[in-house]
Amino acid sequence: MTERRVQQLIAKALTSANVDRAKYYHMCWWEGRLRCLHVHHTKDVHPVFFAAPGEVFAETLNPHQWQLPTDRIMAFRRSHNLAPNRWRPPGALRGRGASRQRPRVTGFDAQRLRRLLSGNPRAPLATRACLDRLERLLETADTVAPEEIPRDVVTMNSRVHLKDRNHEDAQRSISLVFPADAAIDAGPETAKVSVLTPIGLAILGRRVGDRVEGRIRIQDLPYQPEAAGHFDL
Repeated sequence: MTERRVQQLIAKALTSANVDRAKYYHMCWWEGRLRCLHVHHTKDVHPVFFAAPGEVFAETLNPHQWQLPTDRIMAFRRSHNLAPNRWRPPGALRGRGASRQRPRVTGFDAQRLRRLLSGNPRAPLATRACLDRLERLLETADTVAPEEIPRDVVTMNSRVHLKDRNHEDAQRSISLVFPADAAIDAGPETAKVSVLTPIGLAILGRRVGDRVEGRIRIQDLPYQPEAAGHFDL
């Protein structure tokens, strides 16, 4: 399949989608064809090539937005040896070493996190690197409604217990927060950690039991806003 053919499929997906500007959408390959659908079209984890608010899909994509899903679809098809009209069902794509699911982020969190990407044009180099990593995370994560996020997934403002494999007797408790809230004292037992830090980015969207940064295990999730019914945190 040529790049031009892929872009024709993308255009067809966009024109056939009934886009609501107020909702959040993603572009995926599902049921044997490229589709541009709202995140609620399936609860199964599957490859997503581009995600954005509905207003982005309702307008004409800019050259970068066109090229990004095109390149990802081409690379995905090559890596999985897919014929133009062939698709493997969800789950069949998981090979050895791919048991960990893609990170999951709520639509509410994703919208606020994307504001960080556009609000730091002159950020220091270290922060810029974290912003780039955040952008890649949001592009590859599965975006779900806050009401549908599993209770064991780390979301923004979650309180998380972490355990270091090299120090099994030590457990660290942190709250995952936005940068502006990181300086606010969270109390003697829980530290507030910005999402724009390596450990903050590593745990966002991950589940209890996952290992991150090679040696850190997400031990427990004592508080997740969505599980507590707090959908505005």
